Amino acid sequence: MVETTEEKSGRTHSIDLLRGIACASVVLFHYLSRAPRAGWMIDVPFRGFEPLAQYGYLGVHLFFMVSGYVIFLSAIGRSPRRFVASRVARLYPALWVSATLTMLLLVARNDSRFLVGWTEYLWNLTLIPQYVGARYVDGAYWSLAVELQFYFFVWIALRTGWIKRVEWLLFAWLLLGVVDAIRPTYPAERWLIANWAGLFVIGATTFLISVRGWSLARGALLASAVVTSLWHAVHEANRLTPEWQGVGPNPSTAVMIVLASAIAFVLCGTGRVRMRKSALTTISGNLTYPVYLIHQFAGYALYGILLERTRSPVISLVGTIVVAVATGALIHYFVERPLGPVLRRIVSEPRTSTSGLQLP
Repeated sequence: MVETTEEKSGRTHSIDLLRGIACASVVLFHYLSRAPRAGWMIDVPFRGFEPLAQYGYLGVHLFFMVSGYVIFLSAIGRSPRRFVASRVARLYPALWVSATLTMLLLVARNDSRFLVGWTEYLWNLTLIPQYVGARYVDGAYWSLAVELQFYFFVWIALRTGWIKRVEWLLFAWLLLGVVDAIRPTYPAERWLIANWAGLFVIGATTFLISVRGWSLARGALLASAVVTSLWHAVHEANRLTPEWQGVGPNPSTAVMIVLASAIAFVLCGTGRVRMRKSALTTISGNLTYPVYLIHQFAGYALYGILLERTRSPVISLVGTIVVAVATGALIHYFVERPLGPVLRRIVSEPRTSTSGLQLP
């Protein structure tokens, strides 16, 4: 991809770091809070960090903000088909390998807690298992379903030319999010991901501000998106409390974390905070997605294997994290890098055409 103004300014490097922080938050949430509480990982050390780790699920909220920004960036100068090609190249190679490794490990362990059928596994490889009632190979894949719906909305906007009126589209979608916050409904959340609209709109609006500048409309859209996201964060925290046996996240704390994430993201996305490329930003940008895909159910199983052999919870937990990161690196360098460009060429159309969303 041609180097953009955002890449020259270092904004994407700071956003890459936010990706890494979001991924680390989710991993620690699963290993130090979610799994021990559910009995999926026993004798986990560092339990004193659980009150903090329990808020790691909010890393997904930051992921959705980043996605709103990056997806609009990837739509610049691309036809609908080239946009699809960029998403296919990005999503599928790591998913295919991660889902397969997770499935094989669970089969080898005969882990009935998480094991799905082979037909369900095949549906997971398509990224649409939720539409046929198939269970996820890994619990983290639920967020991919949300991402995919967002990509579909952007594709429709590109295909119809509505992308030229993107700010109106974002306002309309955000309005659905407000209505859903007032009165949550299954259809709005299932088919229009209204409960997540605010987070994606934060990312998309931040991108528009970064390339077009501030305006009253964009400022109002961004502020409304933040408020809507905080509103939904309260609903989510209240919903999780009964699911977590009555000891759930504090809504006020969840709101503060989402607000801090939004502020940090806007500062990075608009260039107020810039960061030079470094080993940390490179690792965060390259490994976040494969590590996210491979760490949860496979990590739970691996922790059990290591605990059986070492009898040391500390060694088992550290070993699980190291293997998850190392496996993510292998997937990136030996799967994503070689296979991604091939899939992009296969799916892309040969002719050049552009979308209605242009840099000024």
